[in-house]
Amino acid sequence: MDRNAEDQIETFVAARGLRPSWPEIAHGLRPQTIAEGYRLQNSIHDRIGGRVGYKVGSTSAAGQRVFGLQEPVYAGLFAADRSAALGQALARPYRSPSLECEIAFVLSRDLDAAHLSKTDVASAIGACHIACEIIDNRYGDPAAVGVPSLIADDFFQAGFVLGPANPDWRYQDLHRVRASVTINGQRFEGSASDVLDAYASLTWLVRKRGHLAPGEIVLTGAIVGPVSIALPAKHVELAVTGFVPMAFPTAS
Repeated sequence: MDRNAEDQIETFVAARGLRPSWPEIAHGLRPQTIAEGYRLQNSIHDRIGGRVGYKVGSTSAAGQRVFGLQEPVYAGLFAADRSAALGQALARPYRSPSLECEIAFVLSRDLDAAHLSKTDVASAIGACHIACEIIDNRYGDPAAVGVPSLIADDFFQAGFVLGPANPDWRYQDLHRVRASVTINGQRFEGSASDVLDAYASLTWLVRKRGHLAPGEIVLTGAIVGPVSIALPAKHVELAVTGFVPMAFPTAS
């Protein structure tokens, strides 16, 4: 590994330690292309350890246009950023947080890019959950930071929570479920038909990564969101058709 590559890794790893702040990174240490961003992301993941899966982001055409993308993006999920309950996740420090209501898969066996029939994908899924991803605009002006650097830094990812598993998910049309995020009585809604559906998102990710292992968690993309949230919040609820909602505070 050349000196500049090592300096890049060290600089971006150090930046993670400053979250929820984001330091100015010299232009010469920033990745210049999306491919370079992913290579740096992978090197950072190897350096810090603790990755438990991936998130897929910008799964709608509108979300891609914001960043000048031609396809979704993926980023790492880490055990240190997972919370057991929504209230715990919301109590963490953020700079400018937003919530996304998603469907998450937990794999029970390997998924390989060479074997991605619908049967292959479905049989590799061990559990399906409603999920909340918390993204944080720690960058101030993301456009100034640049998409390659955003990818290297795991693209706004700041925390996540898996809600209850849905034992009947195989009998649902996940392409057509509706979802909502309600914050202090204000409700935001969305439909999976307007974004890359959960199966397609997982398949896309495996094609990009080449392989996913048993136990990996995949957040398949926002059905609703990002929805900006001012913390502390009095009441938050996320719901997806056919899934048990997740809420803070929890019902007594």
